[in-house]
Amino acid sequence: MLRLALVFVLLMSGTAHALPLDVKCRVPGVHDADVIRAVHAVGLSLRVSDKVMLAGFEAGWVESHMNNLPCGDRDSLGVFQQRPSMGWGTPEQIMDVSYAARRFFEYAVRVDRPELTAGLLADAVQRSCCPERYDQAEPRAGTMLRQAWQGGPEVVGGVVHVVLDGDVWADGTRLSTSGDFVGRPSVAGRFVYARTARGEVRVLADGAWRMVGSGVAGDPEAAARPDGTVELYAILTDGSVAKLSDPLGMIGMGGGSPQGARQSGSIPLTPAGFATGKPSAITHPDGSTTLYVRSGTKLMASAPNTWREIATGLEASPEAVLRPDGTVSLHTLINGRPHRLTTTWEPLTETRFIDTVSAQPDGTVYARTAEGKVLKAG
Repeated sequence: MLRLALVFVLLMSGTAHALPLDVKCRVPGVHDADVIRAVHAVGLSLRVSDKVMLAGFEAGWVESHMNNLPCGDRDSLGVFQQRPSMGWGTPEQIMDVSYAARRFFEYAVRVDRPELTAGLLADAVQRSCCPERYDQAEPRAGTMLRQAWQGGPEVVGGVVHVVLDGDVWADGTRLSTSGDFVGRPSVAGRFVYARTARGEVRVLADGAWRMVGSGVAGDPEAAARPDGTVELYAILTDGSVAKLSDPLGMIGMGGGSPQGARQSGSIPLTPAGFATGKPSAITHPDGSTTLYVRSGTKLMASAPNTWREIATGLEASPEAVLRPDGTVSLHTLINGRPHRLTTTWEPLTETRFIDTVSAQPDGTVYARTAEGKVLKAG
């Protein structure tokens, strides 16, 4: 008990300055895209509130410009300039961005109070010399948060669809102005689907965005059927794979405008906790659909009344594409690098990417770097 009390005193007495005072410690002028995604991922895994998440990004910008610094004032290190001598961990632990973020968020949750702004909450954790600087960093923190939410590309007919700063873009055309969207869009015919940070799925049809689903935890997957309708799939917040029910009956691909969609429910296809990320769907010429999902590290494929394991080693969502010869090609990111499944997972390039890949029938694979560039990877 005495040891725990001592650690608490040390944490409360540790002073973090706004950017390192050591002139020999060079701080980049821009954030590290990989660092913001790592911090964001930890916050999501801990299910922290929006305020706590924002506090983490404000603290990260003020302390290090969101970079994993190997130096700092006195013995301060890392993205949050945490000090080993103040009980935050060993130098090796603090230089692990995920570890440092977890320590920040866990402590922030403990000391949060309703009257604190995100900036004052950041200061309550950091105990800085300049508490006002965290709230002043809110615009920059918001921009980094929107970038952290950005996902992989959806490439259809040579047109690259991405989420950029909260809006959906198709090549150079901006398709939304709400600033609400995150992740990766999905395109089926003339319809574009995207999700919000609140777990809503919306569809762009005839120039207007309409909500067609809610309660999702990952990006939607839209699949055009031979009869011109669209099937829409997503992984829900409970980890179950589901077919969003309303779009099936009301969104048609042929002539006329779709009806205004209102979510009446979803159709679970698996038990809770079965999958994470984004499903990938293949619609076969006979009208049947095969879904591919990540379940832990396993690649699972749907089959009549069951699921079968295709491969292991997944670290990201799968991407399936139907080849001209009728076979299915499967892809994913492993250690940030695009891989194609043959007898094993074979790397396509050494370049590192984020989120998911977009595979084409001709074998071309597109992926997005942490800096936001979409490149051909195969």
